[in-house]
Amino acid sequence: MKHLKGFQTLVVIAIILALSSCGSHLPKDKYPNPSLHGYHRMEFDVGKAGVVTKEIGIGNIYLKEDQDLAGVFFKIYGLQKGTLHMKSDACGINFTTRFDGISTFKLGDFIQYPTKCSIKIVAETDKIKKKEHNIVESGVIKINVISENSKPLTIEYSRTNSVIKSLFKTYSYTGQGSIQRQEGDLTSSEKFKVITDLTQGGHYRVAGCGNVLTDTFKKDSFEVGFKSFYAKDYLEREDSCDLEIIIIPNEVLETYLGRFSVNVFGKDVVKLEALEWKTKKSWGSKKIYAWGGDHILACSINNKVKINKKCNEKYKSDTTYWIRGLTTNVRKSVFAIKNDTVIWKE
Repeated sequence: MKHLKGFQTLVVIAIILALSSCGSHLPKDKYPNPSLHGYHRMEFDVGKAGVVTKEIGIGNIYLKEDQDLAGVFFKIYGLQKGTLHMKSDACGINFTTRFDGISTFKLGDFIQYPTKCSIKIVAETDKIKKKEHNIVESGVIKINVISENSKPLTIEYSRTNSVIKSLFKTYSYTGQGSIQRQEGDLTSSEKFKVITDLTQGGHYRVAGCGNVLTDTFKKDSFEVGFKSFYAKDYLEREDSCDLEIIIIPNEVLETYLGRFSVNVFGKDVVKLEALEWKTKKSWGSKKIYAWGGDHILACSINNKVKINKKCNEKYKSDTTYWIRGLTTNVRKSVFAIKNDTVIWKE
């Protein structure tokens, strides 16, 4: 892997080149590339201690100070082969490597010992046949490290599903968590929950973005409202930061530590809704079909990519099918189907 100089400049140039055109060459997707407005859409599998978690945009890893890095990895799902850039000043990472579309990386190949840092990642595809633009997407791996004498915190938050507004999905993280939130008005219902195994509570401190919130709690958990923490009614992109959380319990000597990353992206970003899908029997066999509008560049079922607005594959019961849609401006959707039911969705 060769070293990358001027990473930030290269990334900006790559994105501009990917998106700049005029006249009839304008992409059919009229909405902007999310990366230009701070919204990360890279897809990860993050693995640690035999547990694999699917994440979009931000991959979260927490480590103990003396933890063996063997078995800790992240897997990146892209569209097709191209170039991958990674950079982290704190972790001493600055390189470029070829990318075959889907690649797995061992954390131990990048750092020698657990180190708290953020690894910024940008993937740029090679030229796609008969298409004016290549594709550029971004992501971040967030690594938090806690001391051997401390315990990791569990952090939960809920947000509405983008398709069914009345439903909420709860995200749960241990040690290191994250949220991506569009800039705009804050409400009193926006919050995250910090959970411990304590019974007598203690003192807590949440710090980040130049703000500090301290208080006490009586039992095993407490909630932190974004509106109270930021002490403002409107969240802006510059409010993105890592919130450090520390708890001093009343009943034990150990401290509890965690980090929750808040990424605020631009108000101009328009999220891509999931592709349509169905299963259908035809000539004695069954297939699963997925499709989207004219602005869809690529449709994928279980990593078989078609540069088309629709795709299909043979369908079997008790099999998981990951369906992905991607527009020319890298608005991306990901969900999974099993036994004619959606089993995973952002």
